[in-house]
Amino acid sequence: MKRIPTIGMALGAALVLCGGAFAEDAEIKIGLAASLTGPYAPYAEVEGARCMADKLNKAGEGPKITLLVEDTRSEPQLSVSIAQKFLDQGAQVITGIPFPDSLIPLSQLAANYGATVFSTPNTQVEMQVAGFDNFLAGAVPDPVNGAATAEAVYKAGARTAVIVTSADAGSWSEMLPRWFGQAFEHHGGKVVGELTHSLGTTDWSPQIARLKAMDPVPDVFMISSMLPDVGILIRQLKANGYDGWIVGTDGFDDPSLEGSVGDAAALEKVIFATHGPTGLDSEIDAFLAGCKAAGFKVQGIFDALGADMVLETHAAAVKAGSVDPVEIRKALRAEGGNPGITAPVISYAENGGFPVKTVPVIGFKDGKRVLVSDSNPSFVPSWR
Repeated sequence: MKRIPTIGMALGAALVLCGGAFAEDAEIKIGLAASLTGPYAPYAEVEGARCMADKLNKAGEGPKITLLVEDTRSEPQLSVSIAQKFLDQGAQVITGIPFPDSLIPLSQLAANYGATVFSTPNTQVEMQVAGFDNFLAGAVPDPVNGAATAEAVYKAGARTAVIVTSADAGSWSEMLPRWFGQAFEHHGGKVVGELTHSLGTTDWSPQIARLKAMDPVPDVFMISSMLPDVGILIRQLKANGYDGWIVGTDGFDDPSLEGSVGDAAALEKVIFATHGPTGLDSEIDAFLAGCKAAGFKVQGIFDALGADMVLETHAAAVKAGSVDPVEIRKALRAEGGNPGITAPVISYAENGGFPVKTVPVIGFKDGKRVLVSDSNPSFVPSWR
């Protein structure tokens, strides 16, 4: 994939904006109640946020960025307690575990301080439907992601699908496969069954038995889940002779996926939607490589989303000429958007709570990641 020089341009644009004078002690505090340990740790955005804060602080333009970081152990209630501490310390922006049981109380707390909850990995529609004026997601909602993979796999020749849902992670694990199904049927495909699972599954034999009992066996097995579950799932599906498409979501976008599956041939018909192309010699990869060289333990796309949050917040403060949390949020939502890492410009002016961005769909060839598509899907199911 040819690199497009978006990141250098984005960072340069952010620094060019730094024309306004700030007091020497002007400071942006961003509080990350983060999953440094626990099941959500591979999807934490902290190291990317640290890397971007370091770059901007070394550039010495605009207000200083201070990151407040504590481990939630992937526990939603603990994230709320930690976020309250950050708000009391003057954080203008906070984030927590990217699910509604954490983000709804965080948004309610932050409203009392004028602060913004900026959840870079959040895709769940609950936060958009709730309509919090002080909430921003760093990614497009789940119906858009599901629609992108539905369009891609239909174009690849698939015509029948089984969807696999779970109530364990809200709409991300329960409704996203159904939105995939709605989009798949809009394009002419047919959903022929729905199975269920629980997060943490290591034995997929009940689901596989039901899949094999279908006549004919569907072309697509679609699930919204995460590592290590999906690595085990792919291995077990292939070991049982399933030769259809395995379609996933951003939970598949973990650099350990390839190693977890082990067999390059088993990945040939795996695709997933994510938040930016990584593992493809992209500009995001270049940013992450630079962070690693500087000593930051970045892992993948979620670190790039964390960098987005810091870069956008800093640029918004410069645009506003203020570190007041309300003024920063107004500038985050202003027309024209602000520079990002996962996209050259990230705008909230159109949608309020989620950005205007394309959806990359990633596949595999000879064990290596390839970009299947990177666009806005032509049809998205109604969700609001």
